[in-house]
Amino acid sequence: MIDLSRLLTEKSFQGKPIMVFGIGSSGLAAVRALHAAGFEVFAGDDNQERREETEKSGAKWVSDPLEFDYKTLSAVVLAPGIPLHFPVPHPVCNLAVAAGCPLISDIELFGLAQTGHNPIVAITGTNGKSTTTALIAHILNQLGMTAVAGGNIGKNALDLPQYEDGKGTYVIEISSFQIDLCPRFRPDIAVLLNITPDHIDRHGSMEGYAAVKAKLFDDARFAVITGEDHYCKELAAKLGTAIIRDLPVPTDGLPCLAGKHNTQNIAAAYAVCRRLLPDMKDAQFRHALETFPGLPHRQEIAASVGHVVFINDSKATNPDATAPALDTYGNIYWIAGGIAKKISEFDPLLTKHGRNIAHVFLIGEAASGIAEYLQKHKIPYHYSETLDTAVYEAYQMAAAMPDEKSHVLLSPACASFDQFKNFEQRGDIFRQLAQRITAAEGGRTHAVH
Repeated sequence: MIDLSRLLTEKSFQGKPIMVFGIGSSGLAAVRALHAAGFEVFAGDDNQERREETEKSGAKWVSDPLEFDYKTLSAVVLAPGIPLHFPVPHPVCNLAVAAGCPLISDIELFGLAQTGHNPIVAITGTNGKSTTTALIAHILNQLGMTAVAGGNIGKNALDLPQYEDGKGTYVIEISSFQIDLCPRFRPDIAVLLNITPDHIDRHGSMEGYAAVKAKLFDDARFAVITGEDHYCKELAAKLGTAIIRDLPVPTDGLPCLAGKHNTQNIAAAYAVCRRLLPDMKDAQFRHALETFPGLPHRQEIAASVGHVVFINDSKATNPDATAPALDTYGNIYWIAGGIAKKISEFDPLLTKHGRNIAHVFLIGEAASGIAEYLQKHKIPYHYSETLDTAVYEAYQMAAAMPDEKSHVLLSPACASFDQFKNFEQRGDIFRQLAQRITAAEGGRTHAVH
């Protein structure tokens, strides 16, 4: 757990109470860390069922947050899922702002406690954040540093181990929601991978979304930008930094880091590691890449049998996230569907990235909407409706094509909530189905890391 006791004497907190509003996993982590540091902690949530667990963690439960006096607080730690500006600010946000009470995130607390004591690498972008975060931490550890990944990946930032000063490096995945609540966060290295349309409902416009991402660089000591989109180029020009394009290390033969998008992720990792380890040899970096196990649900090789490979890319919850997988593999039997954020985005996806698709198996509530664009682009498809049916049908069709390497790809380009609890459950079920088929056919299953 991160030690927040330094903040007790920090001027902006002045030993006053703090409220945590929104009790998910990051909220509970904030309650525990603040309580352990000696703060008086209040907590609230729209869901009253979280009261018991929150009180056990050391907070005083606020039954009616709309009647609370926010002038008595030093800050409100807001969960990233709570609307700050759009589509409509949560009433608690309005009350806190009216009382002059700062709204911050758990990452802000983490940063204030660690800045100047241990290096912080913060990674953001629309896609690729988790892979890049895990990759950087993996490489640093392989090369002899002590590093840990957290934030939006794995452990919450405040649940990470507290290193002695100068003894560890924190590699943090940070979302736009969290950046918006980090007015004083100052990472040693800030990384921006790309900016494409996402979360527009929470930021009001594409420009608003990009502006929030750019805030991460306001006080960063060193910037790494790899995206080729308009917004990344604009930010790089503003900062006077070059977009990272050159990579002096070969990236072929890395099945857990396949595809052009992962070359971008590797380039970001190389720039970060070179900054932290100036004496790093390229051969050392390449060896560390070879030992990276990849992440579940992100172009994870789930199983293979004969010439058919099953790819679990369940994390791809929008068309932009699916595009890299469609570009990476050939002869694709694509399982797509779920809840689409914007169905019209399938049109440019298929225009630019549809050439490798052999057949599409549609599931979930967006199936009929996706089908319209498949018809337009003359890509064969049919309705499988459920994931188990889709996996079986895709395998049967792929296996019937002798001596031609085929890929059964779950990369839904949609959210999962119509049929699954989350994208992780969707990916886990896909993996189980794929491994069941391969076990029956005498194929090879792959370990999950």
